[in-house]
This record gives sequence, C-alpha cells and structure tokens, in this order.
Amino acid sequence: MTALNELRTLVLKATDSNLTLAERHRAFGELVRIFQDMAYAAAYARLGDFYLAQDAAQEAFISAWQRLQQLRQPEAFPRWFRRIVLTECNRLTRGKRLPTISLDEGLNLHGPYTDQKTAIERDELTKAVFTAINKLSLNERMVVILFYVQEHSQIDISAFLDVPTTTVAKRLNSARARLRGMMMDSFKKDLTAHRPSRNVTFAAKVRAGIYDEYVGEYRFELRPELVVAVKREGDRLMSEGGGQLNELFAKGKSKSQLLTKEFDGRGKFVRDRQGRITHLIYYEFGCEMGLAKKIR
Repeated sequence: MTALNELRTLVLKATDSNLTLAERHRAFGELVRIFQDMAYAAAYARLGDFYLAQDAAQEAFISAWQRLQQLRQPEAFPRWFRRIVLTECNRLTRGKRLPTISLDEGLNLHGPYTDQKTAIERDELTKAVFTAINKLSLNERMVVILFYVQEHSQIDISAFLDVPTTTVAKRLNSARARLRGMMMDSFKKDLTAHRPSRNVTFAAKVRAGIYDEYVGEYRFELRPELVVAVKREGDRLMSEGGGQLNELFAKGKSKSQLLTKEFDGRGKFVRDRQGRITHLIYYEFGCEMGLAKKIR
C-alpha cells in the first residue's frame, strides 16, 4: 500500500478547495486505484459473492467521495473507508438482491477443459476450499483473503482493519490451523480473476458514479417550462438550459455547489437524508434565481 505520507497527500488533494473538481477527482482516483482490490476483498469476505462484492466496493467509493470532508484525519482513511465498505455490504444484504452468479455458478466461468475428469476434480476441490473458507469467522475470513489472496502485508491489513499487527498474526495462525491440508491455489485463482485491478472498468465506473451524481434534468418550480440539463463529457460537467451551454466546476469545500466558468452563476445542490441530490438552487450574480427539482 502507498506510504502514509503519500496517502495523506492524496486525501488532502481530494478535499482541497483550491483545486478544480477534475483535479480533486484525479487524486481520489488514485485512492480508488490503491484500495480497489482491498475493498473488493473485504466485501467478498462479508458477502461471499464475486459480483455483489464488486458492487459494494464501487458504491463504497462513491459514498466515500461524498463524505470525504467528514474525515478528520487523512491518515485514518484506510479504517474509515473499511467501515464504509462494510456498511455498503450490510445495505446489500438488507435490500433486494439483484440477480447475480453464485459461488458455485462462478466456478463454471473458467475456460473449458479438454479432460472432463480434470474439470470435475478441479471444481470439487475449489468447492471444498470455498466451503472451508466460508466456515471461518468473518474476522479470520477477511484476514485470509487479504493476506493470501490479495497479498497485502500484515501492516497494511492492520491499518485497514484497525487492529494491531499481533491480532492480524493471531487470526492468520488460527485460520491456517483450520485450513491445514486445503489447497489454496484454486481459490486464489478464482478470486483474483474477479479483482478490480485486472482492468480499468472498475475505476471507470467509480469515476462515472462520482460525476453522475450531478447528472440529470432539473425543472424550475416557478418556471416549469425551463429545464436545465447537467451532463458529463469525459471529466467535465456541462449544463444546458435556456439556449446556453456552460462548463461547471467546483470551488470551496462543499461538493454541493458548482460554478459556471463563463459568468457569475452558481448552482447549489440539495440532498436528501440518503445523500441523493433532489433539487438545484440556482444563483446568478449572488441572487437566488429559483429552485429546480431533479426530474430524472
């Protein structure tokens, strides 16, 4: 994992009120790159499903971006973010589960075997390892996946789980004793085949999710014929309404306000209790011009 001072620098950049929204997103994108596999591993340890784990990790990064100003100590990002990951896991288990591929079904995603006997033996072995891993306690399961599968150091795991390295070592020893005799290679191959860092798709989805929280159409309540559309063009946000197209940028600590580059215009976004944007209050030259409801 990145050294503590580098981690602190990235968090500070991601919350720096003097930087543009794109610059802050780039800093946060580095945090995504660094923690994406760890977030996925922690989510998998909790959920036991490859695809739900990826969903939970993506949502956790978006939630972390929205709440980043609440982090008092940049150095505490690993353990702070881990709590967000587990919160997203709990939300998924409480909510309606989307159709996904289960662990057993996931075993069939590998390439076809020319030797049918080899394929059956491999699947049986992998299922046995899955069963053994899932019988561990959550704490042991998380340490095993982070250490053996994701190959993080005990120091990194300690920072992420917010426990002493001695505790990490004890959990590893306990898990080793319970898994003795099991072959981990198949399990590691299956899990790492799904980890986010294997391609850029995961980070791209997180980046899009951060920008896309602003994206939508906003209808002014006092002028219902006027609809302002906010859209994303790469790493830029644009607003279009009343025949005008303007680029938006952020300035100041609040992520709830975006300004126009072309003139003194400002939009303040209103969120509900779940953090979702529901309204836009538009200001021009310091004067409130109206309230617009997000309609899509």
